[in-house]
Amino acid sequence: MDINSSRIDRLIELSEKNSDPATFSWPETLPVDVLWCDEDLMTTYGTESHKTLDFSQKCLLSKWEAINFFSLNVHGIKEALKFVADCIYEPRYDCVSQYMHTFIAEENEHMEYFAKFCIRYAGKIYETPSFSVKKDHPRLQQELYMFASTLIFEEFVDFYNHKVGKNSVVPGIVRDINYSHHIDETRHVSFGREVVRGLFKEIADDEETVKKVSSQIKSTISYFVGLMYNHNSYMDADVVKHCGFSSSFAMRNALRNSESRKEMHQIWFRRTINFFHQNGMIDDKRFLLSGLTD
Repeated sequence: MDINSSRIDRLIELSEKNSDPATFSWPETLPVDVLWCDEDLMTTYGTESHKTLDFSQKCLLSKWEAINFFSLNVHGIKEALKFVADCIYEPRYDCVSQYMHTFIAEENEHMEYFAKFCIRYAGKIYETPSFSVKKDHPRLQQELYMFASTLIFEEFVDFYNHKVGKNSVVPGIVRDINYSHHIDETRHVSFGREVVRGLFKEIADDEETVKKVSSQIKSTISYFVGLMYNHNSYMDADVVKHCGFSSSFAMRNALRNSESRKEMHQIWFRRTINFFHQNGMIDDKRFLLSGLTD
């Protein structure tokens, strides 16, 4: 596999410099009279529903959407750990196996503190539908899809982490966890991009395969967009009826397909989409503006 070995060595060096486990101050309770994320990261933002919410309702919804986001991290990391552990000693990945050990150690730590936060401050971790790729693809194509989905997930969460990690208004523990995760994820994204580029170069030998890759990548991005919208968050924040919906599922479906949300989806995933487009893996940089694919 064609990998920039000096870049991988640099990632290992940076991880070793940041090898101390993250430490946080865990207060007994957290305030619910402040936003737990930037307001434009809320899934109601830009819609008529958002305009109906008063500040206290926005604060409560931001709390439960933070719980959803941290829960996504728990489940996403579990899936990534399983896949990377399966690959780590395959001959094809000899060039990155040392960094895979680092990746596993860091992600295990991340999963622990995301789970601790959810259980300590919400009493639960939201369930999330597992991401799956049909197993009828050639092996290398299958592995490309799994590494690509891990990369997309990491860039998805890092957009949120980066913004909230700089927010001086959110509760301190919320800011600190987001900031700490962002620092590690920048290395994981760099690693993921190297592997995805290398695998794609090996299989992109005909137009039909490239079309299949493009379709799968766009479908995967749409999948992660959809995970922003958790009907349980709307129920726990008690905003469903207030926003004029008959059920939390109706609210979820209306928001995720709202015209006013499409531009936010495009902004959130712009960096990710640009990477795949620049490397020939998707053919349309603005496909999210056409709506989500199921």
